[in-house]
Amino acid sequence: MNNYVFTPNPSEKDIDTTLKEITEHGQSLFPIAVHFTNHNEYRKNMIHTHWHREMEILYVSRGVMEVKVEGISYIAEEGDILFIPPNQLHGAVSYNNSPCAFFAIVFDSFFIESHFSDFIQQSYIDSIIEYPSKHILHATNELPNITDLRNYVIKIIDEFALKEPFFELSLKAHLLLFLKNLYINKEKMFRYDQYTDSKNELNSYKCKKIVLYLEENYKNHITLKEISAHIGFSKEHFCRFFKKNFRMSFVAYLNQMRIKKAEYLLLNTNLKVIDIALESGFEDSNYFTSIFKKETNMTPTNYRKNPSNVTLL
Repeated sequence: MNNYVFTPNPSEKDIDTTLKEITEHGQSLFPIAVHFTNHNEYRKNMIHTHWHREMEILYVSRGVMEVKVEGISYIAEEGDILFIPPNQLHGAVSYNNSPCAFFAIVFDSFFIESHFSDFIQQSYIDSIIEYPSKHILHATNELPNITDLRNYVIKIIDEFALKEPFFELSLKAHLLLFLKNLYINKEKMFRYDQYTDSKNELNSYKCKKIVLYLEENYKNHITLKEISAHIGFSKEHFCRFFKKNFRMSFVAYLNQMRIKKAEYLLLNTNLKVIDIALESGFEDSNYFTSIFKKETNMTPTNYRKNPSNVTLL
């Protein structure tokens, strides 16, 4: 693969209060974009949790990270590919403090849809749109056609970057061939029964409701009792549900969210550290400094003084 300049994955500033990504990918007549992001080993949050109407192909070119799609975790290593259907809540965090670089190919479904409901539309495209949770795919070395999938992904990336004459035709052709190779593995894609689908949809709704509540209230004092009641769980049930779906405790997740808000304020405002602590939801500045150092290996003051050591989204 050649080296080109790509725009990085959209940041948290491109996500609204419902966690919907508001960035436009490509143009109305050519709705596809390729983003490249490179994070060092100090970056905890690889991809901010969000969702969008477009489909996405995530390709890990270096390192490893934990990708979460609708509450399910996938350990994505170098060379792995994830296909994320539309409207699926997803994000990624660091795995074992590994650096990670990845491409995100994001495209609107109508880029590959038929102009009328033909056999291709009914048999392949509609099912991805109508039953997205059935089409989440993590492609690893275990797949017999992983080499073909990687080749198509790399061709799409290179074609998007080079933009040689008539590249739109070959790019779309390779995108369709990529989808064809996904369907070769349909026994792994259609892996849920109706009961599991319904359960996953309910869990997804609950997870989105939790994340939205935290995004709206992270500056305030949040108790387990309050958020449990908001979700409709007892405190005990909420803690079990949260740990199972977010792979960490509620307190750890909330602290990570608040630290990310603090990182942004440290680099983009002149607020005092004590004011940033309060603005990020920490009532005690000493506790804020302790948690910040634990998450970033730097004090807030050193973080602000050494922006060159920080990899931004």
